[in-house]
Amino acid sequence: AEIGERLAALGTQFSQRVLADEQGYALPLDTEDDLAGLPAHLRAAAHAAAQERGLSSLAAVTLARSSVEPFLTFSRRRDLREKAFRAWIARGEGGAADNIGIIAEMVRLRTEKAKLLGYPTWADYRLDDAMAKTPAAARALLSKVWTPARSRALADRDAMQEMIRAEGGNFKLAAWDWR
Repeated sequence: AEIGERLAALGTQFSQRVLADEQGYALPLDTEDDLAGLPAHLRAAAHAAAQERGLSSLAAVTLARSSVEPFLTFSRRRDLREKAFRAWIARGEGGAADNIGIIAEMVRLRTEKAKLLGYPTWADYRLDDAMAKTPAAARALLSKVWTPARSRALADRDAMQEMIRAEGGNFKLAAWDWR
């Protein structure tokens, strides 16, 4: 019970830290060029985000999924997509919102709880009443889809790289270009 209680508290802390990073970040969009490619509804939301935060910029992208994902999808500004993407994947990493210690404690407590309940690992415990039943069965299922999924993803990557080349781009496809 004590472990469960501590895990719940750590889970809440983890979420609050990620949320603090999401709420504390805004990528200012200062010019019409910064808004290139964004549809009207996204421009309006970005403008509102800047106003809500008291920014003097024309608009802003936040790390809320509803802000950053559409920005990554529509923005023609690769440099700004990279900034937004890098900030998004770094939520809860470093500074006051750092979750590294929380993750380490959660892993330790999950392992302890699983062993107390008679399971060799947290994965064994979590999967016992699931369809897969065991980590080995889950891995077998994933392995069945891995090869065709990877093949398809690589084909998509190659097609996007060709689109970049055909449009005159001289850069290698990166994570912030994928959407």
